[in-house]
Amino acid sequence: MSLENNTLEYLETLSGDSTITYFLRAMYGLMVDYGVFIAPSLSEKMVVVSKSQLAFLIERGFSEALVKNLPELALRRMFEPLNAEDFDFPEDIKTLFIETTGTFLTNMARALNPYEPQVPEWWDAPVSFAICSRGILRLNPTAIQKFGKGLEKLNAKNLPSRRDEFIVRVEGPERSNFIAFKKLRPSIFSLEDCTEDLTEAQDITWWASVGKACIKEIESNGGKWKRSNSLPDSKNENKNQKILPCEWNNQSQGFLIIEENEIISKNETSNLNQKIDFQEQIPEDSENVINNIGPQAMALLSAGQTRENYNENYPKNYEVMI
Repeated sequence: MSLENNTLEYLETLSGDSTITYFLRAMYGLMVDYGVFIAPSLSEKMVVVSKSQLAFLIERGFSEALVKNLPELALRRMFEPLNAEDFDFPEDIKTLFIETTGTFLTNMARALNPYEPQVPEWWDAPVSFAICSRGILRLNPTAIQKFGKGLEKLNAKNLPSRRDEFIVRVEGPERSNFIAFKKLRPSIFSLEDCTEDLTEAQDITWWASVGKACIKEIESNGGKWKRSNSLPDSKNENKNQKILPCEWNNQSQGFLIIEENEIISKNETSNLNQKIDFQEQIPEDSENVINNIGPQAMALLSAGQTRENYNENYPKNYEVMI
């Protein structure tokens, strides 16, 4: 196997779930003397080790311990990790670096920098990407162009990085914006603006609640109702029967047939005897209906169109949509 293939194999397979023995083998295979591991949570200490320290741990019976156990082993004083101060010229020291976004060959100075996550080779592709690592959020150039650098002000610690998909609502200067995060690999996400899709879902949820309220009112007055995909035969017309054509986006959704109780006055039913058009203006007080979107409505969402101009400083308030 060539050195290049050998390098790729180690970088693709080495992770926090690898054994200490495999970590040491990778360091020899990649001809590096030092390794750095940072746990997903910043509450856990970054660990800097040498090949000799890993060999020492293996001799002490920790050959099958996992790389992610190194912070715990250090706390138990099974070995003494190295410090940044131990290196005079860290930028010149080749290092094998493991974090949630992957495994990288880099220099010690960059590995020890808590504010610069390592990025994959395809980071500059014309697709919006974000890295949620070391407690911070970083956007690639495409994402910055579409969403503005201000999106990086979101507190990455509050984002559900273990979920494959989630939506963040960001309060903009004019309206709320919704950004969909979709996991591509650990801690790396693609970003899409789903504001328009969620607005449509808000409309659907609102009018669904309106329909249920109308049905409750009909039933409370002793009436009955049913759904029909076609217009009922006029020969069987009932004088107490109301037929309401239902549309959405100018597309017929069938007919609502109401069998009214005879005690209902004409004034009470006059407002029902008209075509239901779900494209009317939504009241202003329905702004929070998005919080009540159910799984059926959420399933209707698809990738939205990204808006061109985002204010650099707009994410002052945000919440993660569950």
